[in-house]
Amino acid sequence: MKPNIIYLLSDQHNHRVMGNSGDSYARTPNLDSLYARGTALDSCYCAAPLCVPSRSSMLTGLLPTRNGVYNNMQCLPSDKATFVNSMTVGGYETVLCGRMHFVGNDQRHGYEKRLVGDITPCFIGGDNEAFIYGGFKRSSGQNLISIKKSGAGHSAVLDYDEDVTKEACRYLTERTDGRPLFMTVGFYGPHCPYIAPEELFRYYYKHLPELQFPSREEKAMMHPAIREWYANRGMEKVTPEDVRRIRAAYYGMVEYVDGLIGRILDVVKSTIGWENTIIIYGSDHGDNIGEHGLFWKTNFYEGASHVPMVYVWPGVFPAGGHVGGLTSLLDIAPTLLELSGCEQLPDMDGMSLVSHLTSGAPVPGDREVVSVCSDIKGDKPSAMLMLGTYKLVKHAGHETCQLFNLKNDPEELEDLGDRPEYAGMVADLEMRLGRYWNETHALEGLQKDIFHFRMMKQWYDVVKPQLIEEGRGDPERNYLI
Repeated sequence: MKPNIIYLLSDQHNHRVMGNSGDSYARTPNLDSLYARGTALDSCYCAAPLCVPSRSSMLTGLLPTRNGVYNNMQCLPSDKATFVNSMTVGGYETVLCGRMHFVGNDQRHGYEKRLVGDITPCFIGGDNEAFIYGGFKRSSGQNLISIKKSGAGHSAVLDYDEDVTKEACRYLTERTDGRPLFMTVGFYGPHCPYIAPEELFRYYYKHLPELQFPSREEKAMMHPAIREWYANRGMEKVTPEDVRRIRAAYYGMVEYVDGLIGRILDVVKSTIGWENTIIIYGSDHGDNIGEHGLFWKTNFYEGASHVPMVYVWPGVFPAGGHVGGLTSLLDIAPTLLELSGCEQLPDMDGMSLVSHLTSGAPVPGDREVVSVCSDIKGDKPSAMLMLGTYKLVKHAGHETCQLFNLKNDPEELEDLGDRPEYAGMVADLEMRLGRYWNETHALEGLQKDIFHFRMMKQWYDVVKPQLIEEGRGDPERNYLI
């Protein structure tokens, strides 16, 4: 009998902010329970540290360089099959409840049912923030508004995730379909706006230690591409109080999502049961939450690129197990298709992890994991290649790469990229990266993308197409205390 599969997918969850990751401040009992009952991927990375390209790669098993989706203004082609298409054809009832950040008229990409529309605009150039966020407009983006309008209060994100949870629980309770179920429950939290319920915010504001934000001198020593990242977002205006406030709100949002997950797990147990149900928890990318003086994503430091991921299947995947070695969100498609017995998509960049999840055997040490970023916020394109314990980051327009040895330097404080003794290592990793990513093509492609985005935004302003499957909110429920 084919297993039911419940995929709990959050947005922008820093993999370290969980009790099971060793964070003594984060209160995440439900996530901790999943990790205790299942097998975790120790070193899982997104294929792009940005929502739409990360999710498009996850669904297709293809890097952005192969599926053509690099930034949040692009659409996955409707004739590009996803693993969900294959699971639907293979006999599954496929249900999307909540967030997936699809762009364009196709809001399904293989899912046959959708219970809650998205909180972000469905059309390129669309703007639903006025009736979603009210006075918090633009606080969900990478800008100073996001930093300054943060703290204790209430936001559309909290309402949205509550609605998603209620609908998921209702559907599980009332469904009569006899097919095996694949349900993705998509939360928007802990994605910014960085606003948490007052009780949770006050707790973490009181208990979290102060994060040492890089000094001006320390920032001056960082890679020039990172300094450009700071300048593009006005980070010189961020104060220590901003950092403390955002981190308290972020931890509170993680705990809030953890509570919602607990409610869904209770309903799963009382309806379809746990015995023949695979439960997966993961996130599309992380959030730096002040680490290295950065927030949000669109960079390859561990806070943004390393994602949490655990698979739970009682009696099949070892409880408290771990899969060592480098893995990727690209692996979800081939893994779920093998677990479900559905037809594999051709020529995927990911690999099935089923044998590793069942045995606990690590992924081969010679595996290369790649992630790319080509966003439209003023940064030049960049790409990451990981091999063993080394991480190389190449920034278009810069001769020097970043290089970190995560075994000796897990906090990525020591950039080895310009050290003569590592020149051979850098050259080898650059050559390997060149098989997946071309700096010139990335720069040219970004300029074309920007043109198309501007044109589509102008088209949206003229036509104002009907909104489809977008979430609704009450602007008056967005406030700070």
